[in-house]
Amino acid sequence: MVTVSDHQSWLARPCRIVLESNHLLKIGRSADHTFNCGSHSFSVIDEADASTINLALEKIRIGQSAAIIPHQLIRPDALFFDMDATVIEEESLVEIAKASGKQKEIEAMTKAAMAGGMDFKESLRARLALLKGVDRSQVLNVRPTISRGMTHLASWCHQQRIPMFLVSGGFVDLAGPVAQQLGFKDFRANRFAWNGDKLAGDVDGEIVDAAGKRDAVSQWCKIHQLNPKSCIAVGDGANDQLMMSFCGMAAGFSPKKVLWEHLQLANHTGDHRFLVDALVPLKDLKI
Repeated sequence: MVTVSDHQSWLARPCRIVLESNHLLKIGRSADHTFNCGSHSFSVIDEADASTINLALEKIRIGQSAAIIPHQLIRPDALFFDMDATVIEEESLVEIAKASGKQKEIEAMTKAAMAGGMDFKESLRARLALLKGVDRSQVLNVRPTISRGMTHLASWCHQQRIPMFLVSGGFVDLAGPVAQQLGFKDFRANRFAWNGDKLAGDVDGEIVDAAGKRDAVSQWCKIHQLNPKSCIAVGDGANDQLMMSFCGMAAGFSPKKVLWEHLQLANHTGDHRFLVDALVPLKDLKI
């Protein structure tokens, strides 16, 4: 059994817990409220004790949906999002690769990088080399699919006046339209190097890797006078871990195993409405 003393200091603070309802039934706890997401029923306890916090943490660490939310983060100051396989369903370079016949090779390298098995910069340069010569029109014709529940989450953030920021290891050509569509306050992504209207097979400028994502979040916090420990970072892969640890809460959306030990919220439902339901209804908490 993991004890509270082993966790980060925020675990000693008043916390809201989200667990699948059957877990609470097993320990005889009643919920303050419940919600459904996909085929699962979840229970929320607004004032969790140490044993319930431990139970939620154990479920997160073994790859189940659960959350430990300090009260001051029930209404975060801002949300920072990864893009590929988080805000959109696809990995954007894999979609572009369909035009070049290199989909399988690029998909394999993308999976390795997101799982932490390959250096992100090395992986990105190798994937771009395979895409050399792809026409600009083929890149711009890629239409990403917004992930399930993301439009709902974005609408909720706008209603609550919680700014959203998009930071991606993908590329401006796709990230810009996605950010505009969902109303992100700002976005950061890589830029393709071009040879006329053909991909040159490299990046134009610095690569937005794990450190680049963290630095972008840090810069936004300074510009907009945000306390990073009052913000939530949402992502799915290894290159999201640094920005997640920089923020007050790390929220995994269909997260890869490499992230499980770093998360305080794990959403394996494939639906962003889980995060909304985990944060509302807002109680009259002293936060």
